[in-house]
Amino acid sequence: MRWDDLLAMERVVEEVNEWRHRPANVYKQDGLALVSRVSTKKQGVKQALREAVNLIGGVRKALNPGDRVLLKANFNSADPPPASTDPAFVAAVVELLREEGITDLTLGERSGWPWMPTADVMEKAGVFQLAKELDLPVINFDPGPWMDVKLDSRARWWEKIAYPKALKEFDKIVYLPCLKTHYLAGFTMSLKLAVGLTHPKEMVYMHADFRGGKPDEPMYLKMVELNLAVGPDLILMDGRKSFVTEGPAKGEMVEPATVMASGDRIALDVEGIKVLQAYPRENQLQRPVWEIPTIVRAVELGLGAGTEAEYRVVAAE
Repeated sequence: MRWDDLLAMERVVEEVNEWRHRPANVYKQDGLALVSRVSTKKQGVKQALREAVNLIGGVRKALNPGDRVLLKANFNSADPPPASTDPAFVAAVVELLREEGITDLTLGERSGWPWMPTADVMEKAGVFQLAKELDLPVINFDPGPWMDVKLDSRARWWEKIAYPKALKEFDKIVYLPCLKTHYLAGFTMSLKLAVGLTHPKEMVYMHADFRGGKPDEPMYLKMVELNLAVGPDLILMDGRKSFVTEGPAKGEMVEPATVMASGDRIALDVEGIKVLQAYPRENQLQRPVWEIPTIVRAVELGLGAGTEAEYRVVAAE
């Protein structure tokens, strides 16, 4: 989709409300948020995911049989992983959850504006074929309907944001981010995944510093505030392959060969950034992780762990 097409798009909402899905993080031990990291060098992704979730307390700590669960992956574009979610990763998650009795699953997505419409992206990425094979319902958020959700006084950049009305139908949300750099946002992991849950028209305002010449309105800070209304019950991140330059659709690829699990977006993303920082490159991440502006703002908003001392990493090789 061209920028001009995005500008011309109508922003139509059916209602205005104060909806929230901000679950408490149940993945804690002794008051500390847990982040697991499991190697995939000697095992398949499904086995590694199971181990990662079990290390922090198990699937059933957050999800229950009978819950209607939304899976939010990262099909920003149709480019191969790590630009987009690996269909095999989605399949492994679906199989794992079903084995735990979590069977009411739906994959929902809105792709990035340069690559929209979302239906084309999902078709090219093999999502519809995968969904058919897995008997997995898919929601394309593009056509809506949409609701305007009012944010609270902590929001600096937004008064309200348009989210799909379909979000109200789900009991739980599972995030499936990729681990990679982003040439505008610095990185894209769990904190940025909420972008794909908003109306495409919000991209005009969010990218104003990039396309509109407004450097005092940085996209990466406006992006963080999208998390004030919505958050995940569980996060499963694919770090088998990662970009360490550019991103989100292309860049130098490395293979950390890891999967990670948590209920805390900040703790997970901080650990993910450390993985990327282990590959020194020309990107926006070569500074102390807690000084990265996106992390600073996320901490200000209370979106998760606020310091290194507030979470614990549990790892397995």
